[in-house]
Amino acid sequence: MTGWRARCAAGRVRLRRAARGAGPGLAAAVALHAVSGCALPGPPSCGPLNLPARGGPHILPATYIGVPYAERGSRTLAFDLFVHGDDVARPTAVILRGGNGETTVGERTAFVGQVAEALADAGYQVVLPDYRASSARAAQDDLVDLFQTLRCHASTLRVDPQRVALVGEHSGGDAALRLTAYLGALRRGRTAQWPAPPLATVVLAATYDDVPAPIAAPTLLVHGTSDSEVPPARAHAVCATAADGATCDVIEVAGASHRVENWWPSQWGYKAQVVDWLAARLGTPPPAAWPDDPNLHKRVVFDDAHGLSLDAWIPEGGGPFPAVVIAHGGGWEAGDRVTYVTPLFAPLAARGIAWFSIDYRLTPEVTVAEQVADVERAMAFVRREASSFRVDPARLVLAGESASGHLVAHLATRGIDAAGVVSFYGVYDLASMAGDPASPRSLARRLFGFTALDAQARQTLRAYSPVANASAAMPPVLLVTGTADGLWPQAQAFDAALAAAGARYDSIVLPDAPHGMERWNADPRWRDWAARVADWILRVTAEASDASGDAARHPRESSRP
Repeated sequence: MTGWRARCAAGRVRLRRAARGAGPGLAAAVALHAVSGCALPGPPSCGPLNLPARGGPHILPATYIGVPYAERGSRTLAFDLFVHGDDVARPTAVILRGGNGETTVGERTAFVGQVAEALADAGYQVVLPDYRASSARAAQDDLVDLFQTLRCHASTLRVDPQRVALVGEHSGGDAALRLTAYLGALRRGRTAQWPAPPLATVVLAATYDDVPAPIAAPTLLVHGTSDSEVPPARAHAVCATAADGATCDVIEVAGASHRVENWWPSQWGYKAQVVDWLAARLGTPPPAAWPDDPNLHKRVVFDDAHGLSLDAWIPEGGGPFPAVVIAHGGGWEAGDRVTYVTPLFAPLAARGIAWFSIDYRLTPEVTVAEQVADVERAMAFVRREASSFRVDPARLVLAGESASGHLVAHLATRGIDAAGVVSFYGVYDLASMAGDPASPRSLARRLFGFTALDAQARQTLRAYSPVANASAAMPPVLLVTGTADGLWPQAQAFDAALAAAGARYDSIVLPDAPHGMERWNADPRWRDWAARVADWILRVTAEASDASGDAARHPRESSRP
């Protein structure tokens, strides 16, 4: 190899290492590469844009779902784009969900639903992309292509590539920091053919693995003080590397754990702080102008007294449609209607099933008894308004996951009027998990306010444990659990109790699958879970419809004296 070729090859190695965050020398590597007479890597090309029709089952209305932006072998990477219903210029928020391996492909709203909704409410256009998380280099290559697509087609997409906020949670926060540094260094060392780096970067509870230093762009790190996986001192250490003149701020969220979707309502104030911080750097967006969406109905109030609402998605056509009322999980103390359960939305919609994703009150402000009542009120509301939603009240299914898997299973044992009940990895034996009520974090204390496990407390725990109350009078039940889930033994015990009671039930068991449907599309062995659940829902709702029709055709004769 000739001398200049060897120098350029070595420079390319330095660029790759610096781009992975291996050291602070990315800008220096770019500059050295350029002055050595070596060609810098060229910017991605501006390919054609295939923009789908607006609308579909999403957490935001009239969203462009699955806009393709890159090909990676047999896989197409895409993004979801929410734009407001006016023609006013607005800043754009690109939001990266975290994950491991390939789990960031296909589930674009997982883990970041609350953040996406908050920024849309604040007036931002919102981009939720696929990207490969198998390596830092793969993620960076994908996200560079994404930003180039936004730059090349800014007018059509109605985004401002010069006013982009990049927001990442968990490992997506690490990817955001690396991309910001990479684009900033390449822009300084080359030309405007490269996409502009984000004007501001927000990192939510990241791991801070192999992030570049120094921080050279406006950056905000949001971290929980009770994060046992990554101590908040790591966030402060990253900000301490900020270059002269660069802004790097840390917001500590008191008592918050690692993943932001698990943060409690008392900790949700961080969202307003993020909006204010971004406004100081990108300007305050115009007020939100939510577009009309004939299928998605946001924040429909079903309990005015307690301020509870739901999101409803109704298929096209006259109906009436089968429908599922979905309650989110979150340990009885976290989550909302756009958290945890979003992987259900598209599969149900694809089969012509309407869905209603509900809020309910959370502990410690209320007890489990009040949460059960909230879910009952949501079911009653949907049944009462069935004609306006074009759904069939005889084909109404109730679904929940984790903590709400417990709530819906409990309602099933009480004989709730439903065509079926689906419980994903629920808690079925509260008595065995009660803990010591002397601890504020014990289940007995958090869920019921008990301070001692006396006879009344034990009786209540048993009354709210589905495993102890199975009966043949229950509506059809479907249990869905992974064998790597810590709650798998409880699912097995409840399965046995249902069988012993003669209940109508089925089980879907995913080998080696962890807790949380947001992770279930990562492995080919599990990816049919949603289709199997939809099949079951269509079967039991068809049976319920047939039974309803038979009852209408053959009403019970009145008793004679």
